[in-house]
Amino acid sequence: MMLFGSKNSYDRSQVLRQAETFRIRGRIKRAIREYEKVLEVDPQDLDVHTKIAPLYIRAHRRDDAKSSLRRVIASYEKQGFVDKTIAMLRLALTLDRQDLGLHLRLSDHYLDKGLKGDALRLLEGARRTFRRKRFLGEAIAVEEKILGFAPDNFRAQVSIVRHLRRAGRRRDARDRLWRMEMQWALRRNRKYWRKTRWLLCRRAPSLMTSWGFFKSLFISPVAYRPEKRPRFAS
Repeated sequence: MMLFGSKNSYDRSQVLRQAETFRIRGRIKRAIREYEKVLEVDPQDLDVHTKIAPLYIRAHRRDDAKSSLRRVIASYEKQGFVDKTIAMLRLALTLDRQDLGLHLRLSDHYLDKGLKGDALRLLEGARRTFRRKRFLGEAIAVEEKILGFAPDNFRAQVSIVRHLRRAGRRRDARDRLWRMEMQWALRRNRKYWRKTRWLLCRRAPSLMTSWGFFKSLFISPVAYRPEKRPRFAS
């Protein structure tokens, strides 16, 4: 096979050896140029994309790194290589912490492996990433993801209520508070039940919710009866 119209034959193995030599010596740009010779012949060479992506990152070529990582991640997912997919997704997140899709995909792979704690830690980090108001949609998605596999996570419950209110979805926020009140009453969890009644007192103020919070200081958890809940306009 000819390369770039040259009279010299193209030897993939030789090019890769040269690229590896440059990489080991820390000559990142030269290593990239060698790997790119292979990609010009075969743009789908996943082995080379896997090797060149970290070099692109070190050379501050973020777009090229993202492009290579997307190819590799898609291939690993298709082939069912979960551990390799996780490694590449984690590398991709070093390039763009604000990519919600990467966070959610990585959490799915953690959950597939039964690594619930890793998934939770990842999403708690994403919570900090998306804490600004311009990321309300992403913040809500993160809390919904957490509650999807950890429905008793009180911090996520409270956070999503706050985000929904900030997004103007006050009715959705109140509905979640009512469900939380029922959940913690049925679980007989006095601490979270009382905190939820306090939130209802603040976010759905009425004589009933004010009195309900006051009573919660003295009685065991018991849920409001649905027919007694006040109805609010959106």
